[in-house]
Amino acid sequence: MWLIPVLKNEFVCVFFSSDTIACGWIQKSTTNSASLILRAYQRYALNNFESVHLIPCNPTKIKKCINSFLYEHDLHNAFVTFCLDGIIEHYIALPTSTPARTDFNMPTTSGMQWEYRHLYSDHEGHHVFYVYAVAQSLMLQYKLLAIGTKCNLIRIAPKTIALLDAYKNIFGVAYRKSQLAVDMMQHDNNIQELISRDALRRMVSFSSDLKHDDSIIAAMCGMFYAERVRI
Repeated sequence: MWLIPVLKNEFVCVFFSSDTIACGWIQKSTTNSASLILRAYQRYALNNFESVHLIPCNPTKIKKCINSFLYEHDLHNAFVTFCLDGIIEHYIALPTSTPARTDFNMPTTSGMQWEYRHLYSDHEGHHVFYVYAVAQSLMLQYKLLAIGTKCNLIRIAPKTIALLDAYKNIFGVAYRKSQLAVDMMQHDNNIQELISRDALRRMVSFSSDLKHDDSIIAAMCGMFYAERVRI
């Protein structure tokens, strides 16, 4: 009889880009002014084509980085999410807020997985959507990475979606799409510019000595907030 390992109520986000892997361990905070606390963070540089256009060309090295972080902090039974930076993504304006999938003129090939999210209405009455696409073969490779590291993968999502979720959480119940519209149009739909250093500090507590990229930490927080698992 095989014993099923007990899942720990811990959350880890692994961030992937073509030149970086970053691992973050996030918990809810009960003592700080910020709602979350970054318990541990490690960034690994990929300088030898370990990943090209997000394709894991050296999965052994990538798995070694992830396992090193998980085992150093005894997180091998934690809930894990993968956040991808560099996928195909577009902002598309349509005349309706409830379009059919065919309205997006996206490829219908079975080799591509794509989704969309309604963001806001602009001053001309158009409805702006964020649309992203990922090759099924790429999704498979990241699922195989999860199997190879024996981690409990619960979600794969693009960085932009994670940042949108982080932005929404900053406002809480006061969040309005009208405010998102103003901010997005002022920053040419660059979601990274919407989350300031001060806003990030109010969202998550971490050491001032930590060498990090604000947008990566914000994306990790967004991945945390999007999950319904009781952490």
